[in-house]
Parts: sequence; structure tokens; C-alpha cells
Amino acid sequence: MTAALLQIGYPSVAEFAAAFDAEISKGGLLIRGASVIGTQAGAEVLLEVVVTGKPMIQVPARVAAVVPGVGVAVMFEGVPPELAELGHPHQPTEEELPRGSLSERLKTMSVQEKMQLALAGSRDERAMLLRDNNKMLHVYVLKNPRIALDEVQAAAKSPLLSPEALKMIAEHREWAGNPIVASGLVRNPKTPLPLALKMLDRVPMSDLRTIAKGGAREQVVHAARKKVVG
Repeated sequence: MTAALLQIGYPSVAEFAAAFDAEISKGGLLIRGASVIGTQAGAEVLLEVVVTGKPMIQVPARVAAVVPGVGVAVMFEGVPPELAELGHPHQPTEEELPRGSLSERLKTMSVQEKMQLALAGSRDERAMLLRDNNKMLHVYVLKNPRIALDEVQAAAKSPLLSPEALKMIAEHREWAGNPIVASGLVRNPKTPLPLALKMLDRVPMSDLRTIAKGGAREQVVHAARKKVVG
């Protein structure tokens, strides 16, 4: 019997690398929107992975679960080497890196290369990319599994950060519960206003009093005053 075919596509290598780190490297993958009619958990399937700009890859997998209205979760017997190579492409050695400062090196990199660096780069590289004019990179930096809480705290305060990245911080279960992060988001003029107002509930009273004196946008200051008084 021919194995059912499942397909999944990624618009860039960086998007695939993020999925590889979050799911594939752990032995499985959720294919959202997919369906395999009549196929049960444990059935063999053929997974076709398409990444823009790269040759199509087909790897065997097994159905872990079919979630109605969501998709199909598959599991692998070990991480397929073809996916591992694409998820963690060759990293340049010190000799292969362009000479010069980090800022000079970044100037020579394409957007795709910067996206890959954002997902896997060092602390200094992350800090530099969070100041990059290409706001799309900010979200990729926040997806870097090595990013530390103090980096997120600084990012939450930065008016250079994109609204999308600030929204990602505010919706992160661990980060949003940190009082320093919450205060930073509330004060940040780039945080979408509904989120800033929502985060007021997580700001310590000492910071609320400061904000109520004028340490943020007018709507936020007004809301902070009501909380302090009430």
C-alpha cells in the first residue's frame, strides 16, 4: 500500500530553521491544515518538505496524531539527515568569516543571512540585529533559543524594536510575567496601545506611581493613575 503524501512549505531557510529547532530536532512536526483521510496514528507517510530556493526533500515519517481542525502531527525515527543539514547549514569558521568589525560584517550580509544569524547568533550579534533597520529581523532574534531574560528586558524598553517584536514579548508566557519586562513594554511608545494597557496589571506599584506621574503615553498615564488611586 502506498504511503500517504503530506506536504509542508517554508518561505525561507530561516523559517525552516526555526521549525527545525522548535519541532523537528525533537523528533516530530505539526503540519497545520493537513489532512490524511482514513489514516490512523502510527501509519507510515511520506513527508515532502519544500523550502523556497532549495531542492524539494522527501523523508519517511509516521503519523503521531490527527487533530481535527488543526492538522497532522508526524514523528520521525531519529532526525532525517537531509532535514538536519538544511536546519543547521554549514557555519563559517573563523578563517571563513569576513574580516572587520561586526557592524562591517553585517553590512556585507544578505537579508537571508541576517535571518539565519538572528536565529543562531551570539549575544553581541543579537544585540546588533535588534538595532537593525530591517524590523523583520527583530522577531527572529527573539526566536533565538539562546536569548537571555536580561536581553529581553532591554529589548522591551527599546523604542527601536518593531511593534511585532514587542507584541511577541508581551504574549510570551515567561517574559510577560517578568515585572521589568512589563514595565518596559508599558513605557515603550512603540508597544501597541492595547497591549501596553493590558500589561499595566503586571507592573509593580512602585513603577505604576512613576508612570502615573507622566512616564508614558497619555492614555497609559491616565490608566496608571486610576490604578494607583483605585
